[in-house]
Amino acid sequence: MPIEGFASSAIIDQLTHVLTSLSADDRKKEVNKTKAVYAFQVTNAKGKHFFVVDLKQAGKVTDGASEAEAAKGQPKPDITITIDDGTFVRISEGKTTAAGEFMSGKVKIKGNMMLGMKLEPLLKRFKKLAESLPAAPAAKAPVADEASGAAAQEIAVKGYEGSVVIAQIAQVLGADEAKRQSVLKSTNAIFQIDLNGPQGVKSWVLNLKPGASAADVVVPGTAAQNKKTAGVVLALKDADFVDLASGKITGQSAFMGGKLKAKGNVMLALKLESVLKAAKSAGAKL
Repeated sequence: MPIEGFASSAIIDQLTHVLTSLSADDRKKEVNKTKAVYAFQVTNAKGKHFFVVDLKQAGKVTDGASEAEAAKGQPKPDITITIDDGTFVRISEGKTTAAGEFMSGKVKIKGNMMLGMKLEPLLKRFKKLAESLPAAPAAKAPVADEASGAAAQEIAVKGYEGSVVIAQIAQVLGADEAKRQSVLKSTNAIFQIDLNGPQGVKSWVLNLKPGASAADVVVPGTAAQNKKTAGVVLALKDADFVDLASGKITGQSAFMGGKLKAKGNVMLALKLESVLKAAKSAGAKL
């Protein structure tokens, strides 16, 4: 399905070729490895095109000039990725990463943030499968037409995947007034989260006390820098925070295993998982 002006449609073509060439059993195996539906809104200077890749049920790919057209007959997407054509191509070629482009604002993600971080391994896996299959019918490759990236995101920090999770929390609590008020009422605390990553320790404040505005719920920096008093300061490695957000580890096991250090009211640390779950239930699916 080469789309004129969209070089990244060749990437979708490759996914389609693999899924239609595999036997029913092998296709089911690939679907079970992913268990997710990806929706892509790809943009260029002239407009946009939509693709939906079902790797959860039937294992099929659809596209269209509108979101509704592309989604017809497909399960509800677990993640929607808005990306410019040239960036999508560079990610598929390994010249950049989805996480890095998210930090720069060139990739926007709605839904399961962690699936966005798995985009490159997914593309690599299907590229390898495509190489083992008979070649797809030749088609004229479209020409890339890059659109400029959006402004850099304030909360997310390049190289810190945990900051993507924090940015997603800010997005959910900022957009959903009822959810925010519910979380503030049940949590009633201010957290400082210190993540140790490639550039040392980076900090964010989660102001989850009643009365906090949408803009004040999550801010970068320490509590002191933001003139607030944290009830607890939580320090852990960036990767461990991602595991905590995704449910691979619990706050209790992280604390007992020395992965999570808490300064202040230790009992508040146990509320962090509730905050992450609340964000998930609102659609963040961390």
